Amino acid sequence: MDKASALTILTMEHNTLQMIRTATITDATGRAGHLLTTISASMIALGFVSQVVPLKVLLTLMLVIFSALFLIGLATLFRTVELTIEDVQAGLGINRIRHVYGDLEPSVRDVFVRQIHDDTLGVEADGGQTGWRKTRRPRLIGTTLGVSGLVNLVNGLVAGVIAGSAAGLLNAGLTWSIVIGAVAAAVVFGAFGVALGRIGRRGLASITTRYPRKDPN
Repeated sequence: MDKASALTILTMEHNTLQMIRTATITDATGRAGHLLTTISASMIALGFVSQVVPLKVLLTLMLVIFSALFLIGLATLFRTVELTIEDVQAGLGINRIRHVYGDLEPSVRDVFVRQIHDDTLGVEADGGQTGWRKTRRPRLIGTTLGVSGLVNLVNGLVAGVIAGSAAGLLNAGLTWSIVIGAVAAAVVFGAFGVALGRIGRRGLASITTRYPRKDPN
């Protein structure tokens, strides 16, 4: 295949992958926005209700409503993780194509400011995640730096409200209800963070690395 034909094919694939990245980011942020809007509307409604109902009734309503919100949050969480995996896959493909651009025309390689390495380190560098100094580098999946991480954090807080409301219904007292809610939030956030990290690694495992970041080129 001649160079011109190869460049045409690579350019088309590059554009396709870029559209995929745009679509996944738009979808993920839209889903997260809907979740936050639903939670905000529920809290506003509970604020009005709290003025006219006894504490036990309010806690019961909170338990029921936030349990439903947690289920909605789980659906949002796992879908945003899938979208994040798809976005990273597209990023790996774009970096690989950029590397081939440099192979086809070595004179332009020094012009690229984005990564030419088709591994997660290259995608992390493009995302600015290697700019953290003297700290453990954040991972692509399951951290609070991404949409899926934000949704995971929100779900943890919702779980804390559920646990605190349940403790209040059991007459645990205000202090113990807060403590139980905080512990539940931390446990849910940490447990799902670990699980999502594993899902992310499995989702990217099928993609072979041809041009790792340690490559001197």
